[in-house]
Amino acid sequence: MQGVNLTDDELWRAIAENTNAMSALVNEQLGLDEGITPNDPDKRAELMRSHLQTIDKYQREYQDYTAELRRRYR
Repeated sequence: MQGVNLTDDELWRAIAENTNAMSALVNEQLGLDEGITPNDPDKRAELMRSHLQTIDKYQREYQDYTAELRRRYR
């Protein structure tokens, strides 16, 4: 989803949804870092990689959305 094609309201909604999703993943990642679940080290490593990739994606989207809002209101 490109920010330039979204309305201001859609950008704010996307930022909020993105923030909530990223927060949930960070909390899950903290649980994985603490070794809470799962017990299989390979599965845990796979989940950690997946979470980190998804968190990175959300962070890039967040930066894109906020940059678009800043661009519009300079």
